[in-house]
Amino acid sequence: MSQLEQDLAQRGIHLHYDLLEAAGLKLKDGICQIRGEYHLFVDRRKSTADKIEILRDYLNHPLPDDISEVDEQV
Repeated sequence: MSQLEQDLAQRGIHLHYDLLEAAGLKLKDGICQIRGEYHLFVDRRKSTADKIEILRDYLNHPLPDDISEVDEQV
């Protein structure tokens, strides 16, 4: 999986393995833009096979034009 993670980084995508849950609801894996940079969030509870499939999907397809832009307020 390390090679896939490196390939994502070379493509300019920051990868995050997090517990994707809010208010008791499971959230879906996905990609967004934060301050012009791409960030891919993957639920850390997924199996290794599922994580590999998600990473390959984002490497094998062009980034969508309609990715949500998050304007972080500090």
